[in-house]
Amino acid sequence: MAVQLSEPLLAEYGLSTEWCRDALRNEIGDRLPKDPRQWTREDVIQWLKLVTTQHGLPEVPVARFLMNGKALCLMSPHMFLTRVPLGGKLLYKDFQLRLCAALYSIS
Repeated sequence: MAVQLSEPLLAEYGLSTEWCRDALRNEIGDRLPKDPRQWTREDVIQWLKLVTTQHGLPEVPVARFLMNGKALCLMSPHMFLTRVPLGGKLLYKDFQLRLCAALYSIS
């Protein structure tokens, strides 16, 4: 079963398809597969390092995210915050932006 994001769900978290498109167009040096559902464990680690570096967040212990992209899709905002109290919300939003871009084929 594929994860689907509806417009009301995007709006609930302050996301829009236009903002998703603009944010992803501005990514420089991002070598991750465009669809987070295809990410390996190594891709998840790369994504964590990329986002924490871009936003000046403290380093996230890799052991908290030993999972692939499909597993990240199943995580709620609360689950991100439990793993990363400082920056979990930002990680969740970044992941959801990437996921919505893949689901809606925004490039």
